Amino acid sequence: MKRRAHPPSFAPLFAVALAVALVASAPVHGADDPVSAAMKLYEKRRYEQAARMLEDARLEAERRPQAQLVLGMIYLRNADLHEALGRTAAAAEIDYLDKLLKTRTEDRSRYARLHLAEALLARGNSAEARRHFEQVRSDPGIEKRYQAIAGVGLGSVLWAQRDANGARGMWAGTGGAAEIALARAAAQGGAQLAAAKSLQRVADEATRAPELSPRSRRYLIEIYTATGAPDKALAVARAGDLGMASYVESFKAVKGTAKSINLYDLALLTDLTRLYRELARRQLEQAAADARMKPSAEYYLAEVLNDLGSRDEASTYVEAFLARAQTPVQYRERARVRQALIAHRQGRRVEAESAWTAMAESGSDPEVLADIVLGCAEAQAQCSKVLARVGQVTEAGDGRRYQRLNFALGSYYLRKKDYARAISYMEAGRDKSNKNKIEANDPEMLAGLAEAYYRTKKFSEGLEIFFEMSKEFPVVRQIQEAMQGVYSMEQRSAGDVKIL
Repeated sequence: MKRRAHPPSFAPLFAVALAVALVASAPVHGADDPVSAAMKLYEKRRYEQAARMLEDARLEAERRPQAQLVLGMIYLRNADLHEALGRTAAAAEIDYLDKLLKTRTEDRSRYARLHLAEALLARGNSAEARRHFEQVRSDPGIEKRYQAIAGVGLGSVLWAQRDANGARGMWAGTGGAAEIALARAAAQGGAQLAAAKSLQRVADEATRAPELSPRSRRYLIEIYTATGAPDKALAVARAGDLGMASYVESFKAVKGTAKSINLYDLALLTDLTRLYRELARRQLEQAAADARMKPSAEYYLAEVLNDLGSRDEASTYVEAFLARAQTPVQYRERARVRQALIAHRQGRRVEAESAWTAMAESGSDPEVLADIVLGCAEAQAQCSKVLARVGQVTEAGDGRRYQRLNFALGSYYLRKKDYARAISYMEAGRDKSNKNKIEANDPEMLAGLAEAYYRTKKFSEGLEIFFEMSKEFPVVRQIQEAMQGVYSMEQRSAGDVKIL
């Protein structure tokens, strides 16, 4: 399970103020200033609203670097949230799609197999994805265009399995209808097999259509993101309803009654994660060109580049940040934690784990300790000495101050599939009076807690979380429906918890 070191609750202030503290005093602005307003929304985890406020703002040249820094932070946290949602979605949706394929013959969904194959591919299980793509292609009950789309998916599987010739052959053999052309362009863009301009021409032509299907929107997001046009990808995402089903399958059930099933694209969450990280990188790089914002931008660029797989670049930025003499102690330590994570990903595992252990044993700052635990979780390291030290600290600490540390411990045990312990820690760090409110709880923590609830068959608790989150993030609709579907199949009483 992938986790990252996140800023504490006062981190938004740090992001804007750190560079100011190191270089010069920032000018004072009114309460209606868009940067200040966006920061308030960011602190409430209203990432989409905060981003739109700055995207649409017209600012003086002097203010733009600060706005770019804040916008980069917003995109970065939004990316992390969508990654967490993707993990939870995978747990529920793959189960649900699999169960749909195993129902009675009369009730069985044909198109669930295509969506299951795509979900498995999005989560890196190419072997199982291949089997399902091949079955879709040979199923005479599947429309020809979806058989062709399955062929594109099979090509992506072959590419993932390092069969480049096989992948090219599959992509060359698919048809030319608009949605199929987009699917092929998205696959080729992901594999970096075609020129960016030619792929963008395919995408640009598709955007002229009077109406786009949810599936077409997903392909367009993939194409534009892969070809270095994240702004266009964002425009596509913003123009549609991200809570819409990709395909609605209708048929008659056993007793002749009409039945329909909503099927969703799990890959959309992966695509949005990548998109928001690319947007974050662009904004932070622009902010780093300004001397006042450069230190803060370096701090966050190390994180986003590490997440994007650019380890050497990430290492350069974290070293630049650590080389500065006037940085807050806590953030120097947290940068060192990230430096160790980068080293772990570069293959220097012993060095990284030794660094985490030394930092944990010599310090007691709960935010730094939380970063270390999250680093251990992301690196899938045992970190037994770190956990022993953290256990001592949490026993002596008050709940509110140690909220994020409890979240980190819950995340670690969720990765270990110790769901009871994961729930225990996350509930300990949860705001009891506002238990599902994103203003009071990190939405990533809520997504992880919902997954732990799902794994332990506490369906109503998980659904309650996503009902609240859907008010800000419509994309969680797909997770709600999958959890509801699994509950219905397993308990035969869906009405008890149907809160979609």
